[in-house]
Amino acid sequence: MTRRRRKSLLLVSIVVVAAAVAVAVWLLSRRVPEVPVVAGGVADYDIVYVRQPRYGDTTNTVWPEAFHPARLEAGADLVLLHPDGQEEVLVEGGRGSVTDPFVSFDAEWVYYSYFPDLRPERLSRKRHRLPLDGADIYRIHLGTRRIERLTFGEFTPNTGAGRWHADPAEPPRGYDRLGYGILNLGPCPLPGGRVAFTSNRNGFDPPKGYTAPTLQLYVMDEDGSNVEAIAPMTISSALHPTVLRDGRLMYSSHESQGLRDERNWGLWYIRPDGRGWGPLVSAFSQAQVFHFMTQLSSGDVVVEDYYNLNNNGFGTLYRFPLLEPEDKPHFHPAALDANPPIRFAHSDGRPDSFRMPFTPRGLESITPGTHSRDTAAPAGAGKYTHPSAAPGDDLLVAWTPGPANHHRELRTPAYDSGLYLIPGGRPVEDPAQLVLLRDDPSYNEAWPRAVVPYRAIHGVDEPADLGWLPNDGSLHRELPEGTPYGLVGTSSFYKRESFPGRGRPEVFDGLEPFNSTAAGKYSNWRVQGAEAGRYADDEIWAVRIVAMEPNSHRDGGPHAGRGFTSHAHERLRILGEIPLRKADGRGGEVVDPEGNPDTSFLARLPADTPFTFQTLDRDGLVLNMAQTWHQVRPGEMRVDCGGCHAHSQAPLAFEATAAARGDYPVFDLGRVTPLVGRTEAGEPELELVDSGVVNVEFVRDVRPILERSCVGCHTHQASRPPVIQYKRWLGTNASRYVRKFQSRRSLLVWKVYGERLDGWTNEDHPTERVPGDASTLPSGADPNDADLDFDGVACPPPGSAGPGARPLTEIERATIARWVDLGAPIDLPQRQDGAGPARYGWFLDDLRPTLAVSLPRPGPNPGPLAAIRVGVADAHSGVEPGSLSIVADFPVAGRKPGSELADLARQEHDGVWTVRLEPPIGRLGGLERGKLTFQVRDRQGNTTS
Repeated sequence: MTRRRRKSLLLVSIVVVAAAVAVAVWLLSRRVPEVPVVAGGVADYDIVYVRQPRYGDTTNTVWPEAFHPARLEAGADLVLLHPDGQEEVLVEGGRGSVTDPFVSFDAEWVYYSYFPDLRPERLSRKRHRLPLDGADIYRIHLGTRRIERLTFGEFTPNTGAGRWHADPAEPPRGYDRLGYGILNLGPCPLPGGRVAFTSNRNGFDPPKGYTAPTLQLYVMDEDGSNVEAIAPMTISSALHPTVLRDGRLMYSSHESQGLRDERNWGLWYIRPDGRGWGPLVSAFSQAQVFHFMTQLSSGDVVVEDYYNLNNNGFGTLYRFPLLEPEDKPHFHPAALDANPPIRFAHSDGRPDSFRMPFTPRGLESITPGTHSRDTAAPAGAGKYTHPSAAPGDDLLVAWTPGPANHHRELRTPAYDSGLYLIPGGRPVEDPAQLVLLRDDPSYNEAWPRAVVPYRAIHGVDEPADLGWLPNDGSLHRELPEGTPYGLVGTSSFYKRESFPGRGRPEVFDGLEPFNSTAAGKYSNWRVQGAEAGRYADDEIWAVRIVAMEPNSHRDGGPHAGRGFTSHAHERLRILGEIPLRKADGRGGEVVDPEGNPDTSFLARLPADTPFTFQTLDRDGLVLNMAQTWHQVRPGEMRVDCGGCHAHSQAPLAFEATAAARGDYPVFDLGRVTPLVGRTEAGEPELELVDSGVVNVEFVRDVRPILERSCVGCHTHQASRPPVIQYKRWLGTNASRYVRKFQSRRSLLVWKVYGERLDGWTNEDHPTERVPGDASTLPSGADPNDADLDFDGVACPPPGSAGPGARPLTEIERATIARWVDLGAPIDLPQRQDGAGPARYGWFLDDLRPTLAVSLPRPGPNPGPLAAIRVGVADAHSGVEPGSLSIVADFPVAGRKPGSELADLARQEHDGVWTVRLEPPIGRLGGLERGKLTFQVRDRQGNTTS
């Protein structure tokens, strides 16, 4: 045996002994009783909770969390715990399980989700073991034990994006399928008799995976009717809407757009009708999940921070005030050192702190003795989950001793969660400060909820009722009553914080290096910031608004697969490129109230179309990108962000900018797509394309340019590796020639434009003389500091050989740059079905048309109904002419119930159709309640009902 071998065995022995000692410490330190422990009388109110199975200290259990929100053990019951310690089973899990309980405002009902069958044979083998039978939302009346079912596994896919059957999990042969059931989860009652929840009923697949499936936000009436999607922008996933006292909903959002870390979840807010969304806590650390949240009696928010997948949703708890200080923005700046330290403890118990960009002001850890990381909790400290408000600012939690991590070496004892109370929601330095409510070692107790009226916690009978989508034409001349469009704009692109929060000034001016193996260098684009090279504010020229489409999940069937590839893994299309610089009547530049060039804008676009922004330079190349999804609802006007990523700055009022003036020409992106460019002489110009969106794709648009003008010189050129140790292109590099979403840093674009475009010079960083040969770097140069040089020769070079080879036009150069900046999409070969070619790739319109019903209003309508008004629009393929349908279950205009009424509609404004009712319909006519069904279809075949 060699010395190296003996040393390895000794190391293994030490690790084994250390692990054994650690397990012993765990077993001695954890306070696990032999019999159920109940602290009767601690809380003078009932508590409803979920009693999940437990299989002892050596067997792990599965809990729903961000990575797998639909995975849990079978047999979880809904249980009512009384103050005297007695308890009753309200709903038995049986073959399935109960989860997500929520108490109604009057404390008479408990809403919950129920999985009917979680046996192994009823789980999908291909898709994250999702249940074939799905889950639905119920509520139980605590006084009578009457149970009402509110959802029924409704499947509402994009009808033009596949051949679908009512059964998404196991359809007959010849149909496309999801391969798993419909999940209706996270019910949350709202004021006005509605219920928010999440569902995958649209059948979407997260663009980059790492969670399954795509759950989106919905609102329905409390009897399960009138379901409406309120957040089409939740393209990846959303979890657990939770109502705030001011009427807004907070929810967890999977923030994996673009190149961001696919493991990040932020805490967002949104009005129940989908307007006015924004961040509460953004995930700007790698693999950070903000999930499971509540609002205390004081108004403060408590949210959990945990590492996905390996901790069963257990982590640490933060508390922060919801109301921002009057004299300060809500967030600290992007730079780490400008943020306050947040306390935590390492696995070995050492106290420490960390910082994250844009920390909400006033945020503190209330469980500083533990952490959120992918390692075991400190001995005796355990981890926390499922916070829930209780009277007197108290906080109910589920807490487990032990490692609360089943991934690293130390995995036992397994989770043994009990119910506890944190008095006053104050910081817990040691678990001994927790007040025990119930802990039975035979079960895992979870999801504690105080069964008290809302007033007992928050001092009011229910949250504020914010109303529903006015869409009354009062906001702007471009938004007439009933419009299917919305307006978006901002006051300044100079007020921005799009730079990395972890950048080092001595390394590529604080941005990411060109290609480095050094750890922690790639926070730009992946974590915080999205700067495409070095640039000054005076290079900001235009904004690109990018439409974003979801991915219908065809896991099997005749059209299985996504049909395209791109760096975003979702379809990005150009809604418009809008110049930002403005000249006054004397030829001078218009400035804003802060003395900067006025870079405000305002544009109209189809509502419910997810979109994002890219800031462009004079050539139309991306300077930075907002890597998240945005939306406007019908009739909504969003101009209140005050800048571009300006989270910690006092906003510049939109009303004080040029775009707010009555003579500003609002860009209409519903029908025309403006594109910025330059003439062959190099002068700026604006092209108007008569189309709802503009697509740029490799096979159709880019490859013909390369084949004609480039392959004559480059057909046999071998690939050239980078000079770093691993000989791989890392970070945001797709290859030597293309940098993801960054045409300004892509060698391909340098060559077609004939100049270096990233803001640096060849002399700023070392480059090897022989491509790929690190030995030819300048003496003493670190390969991690190297970049590429531009050789000064444009492609194709003058006089290059080859049939058809000629210099590229300005439009062709812009096409290649746009392709890079949109994620380099490539349409893949399509399958054939019985009717011929089936186009389910990049050019598929995978977003249903906008349908906005403004009359009648939801719920009771005061006075007679004098008109029926509906707005329709579609950003991509366009509304199919004649597809609008309006059907009433009561007589209208002498027609029988069930008759088509769309032919009575007259177009009053762009996309707005009205049926005038003479005489008006009302109670005097004998109608107490009626049902209207609206439907419209786009040219792709997608239907909205």
